[in-house]
Amino acid sequence: MINIRRRMVRAANRDVHVLVAGKGSPLLLVHGSPNNSSALRPLIEFLAQSFMVFAPDTPGNGESDPLRDGAEEPESYGTALAHLLDALGLSRVGAYGFHSGATFAAELARLYPERVSALVCDAIPLWNQSEAKLFDEGFLQSYAPSHDAAHLARLWTRLVDQNWYFPWHLRDKGREVNFDLNDTDRLHQRAMELLIAGDAYRAPYAAALRADGAERLKALRIPTLLVCDAHDVLREHMRRTPKQENLKVCRFSSREQLRRRVGKWFSEHAAPVPQWIDRQGARRFVDLPQGQVFLRSGSGADTLWIHDVGESSLAAPEGRMSFDLPGHGLTDIECPQDTQDLGALVGKVLEALHVDPQAPGVLGAGLGYQLAGVLAGRQPSLKGAPCAVPDIALKWDGSHLFSAWHFCRFRHQYRRWDRRTPADRLGRPLPTPDELQQQMVDLLRAGADTIDRLLPYSVASLGGN
Repeated sequence: MINIRRRMVRAANRDVHVLVAGKGSPLLLVHGSPNNSSALRPLIEFLAQSFMVFAPDTPGNGESDPLRDGAEEPESYGTALAHLLDALGLSRVGAYGFHSGATFAAELARLYPERVSALVCDAIPLWNQSEAKLFDEGFLQSYAPSHDAAHLARLWTRLVDQNWYFPWHLRDKGREVNFDLNDTDRLHQRAMELLIAGDAYRAPYAAALRADGAERLKALRIPTLLVCDAHDVLREHMRRTPKQENLKVCRFSSREQLRRRVGKWFSEHAAPVPQWIDRQGARRFVDLPQGQVFLRSGSGADTLWIHDVGESSLAAPEGRMSFDLPGHGLTDIECPQDTQDLGALVGKVLEALHVDPQAPGVLGAGLGYQLAGVLAGRQPSLKGAPCAVPDIALKWDGSHLFSAWHFCRFRHQYRRWDRRTPADRLGRPLPTPDELQQQMVDLLRAGADTIDRLLPYSVASLGGN
């Protein structure tokens, strides 16, 4: 099994989320839009058997901060990759990119050829002018959160339609594709990628669409392998590759064949083995034997906030240190079945963070309030209370997104979300659509099983049955 670690690297005043795995000659893998680095996990696991792999979320996608300037210029994304290499202490790497990620990896190689030993472009887009114009006519639709949740319907419809048409927004005869829509988990994962990125997904996509791929390939002087599999929607673009001695084109009938050729290419053009710098900022991952815990360091180092069920460290009051509980947020440790085990596990997290659970600065909300009380010895164990649980199990039609959205609205307005009476109304102003979207994302990341098990312990902290 390949151990894939996550890091939050500070590069040119931006936080960049990076997957790190393996050892040996370094490779930089760049995903396509609007996905994040998790889309490359099969390739990471394969290449990490022979190389040290670094796979960042591109600016504005996943957990990486967007660019502040030049966000729609392709050169800016090549430069951002160079800044990441600087932060990691990597002088030279092999670089791979998929779709728009291939455009950005090629930009890194074009602008900084001394930093790239060899390049692989997997289905790099080589648009002609008429095709590029088509993408200006509605392809990069806005999914900015709206109070009535209408953006969720637009988003899910797009995810379905892109399995039927390419480009997805031109639903004409002759543009049909035919991909499997039986995998609701995959559709949900694609939805989460767009929800997490928000409208920031549009800038890197627009930058890749703006790039003249063929002209940029002509400017490359390093060994470059252009690959594509038989099912890729951009497979015909391989015919547009410039004829050039340093550019080699290969087509494959399967992803397995493609991966093997990519590994061979990087073995033939290996970069020096580095001593990379493991540098993280205020947002960081803490390694434990059970997995990784995501931590946000506040300005008050002696104060810690433990969030409630279905939330994340983002719910902490400003300035407090907080972490994502097991089964929540970016922490990849599963939530234990037994709540007593949850308390013990959180105790181990506090020990790793060098936080005294009996310190007066350890507080929380809902379940977090109870956990703080148990760890400080103020109460013997967690207590639960009967309550209704929202149905956020994944649905083929995307209706679970709406269930999660409205649960977050009602949870904010009532003392108990399942008691929607005037007497239980809290009288708070509604969260902004952006705030509601973040709460919904946190809830869906926790998932139906975790919410089913733990919501009664949040309700009990409010008192009454």
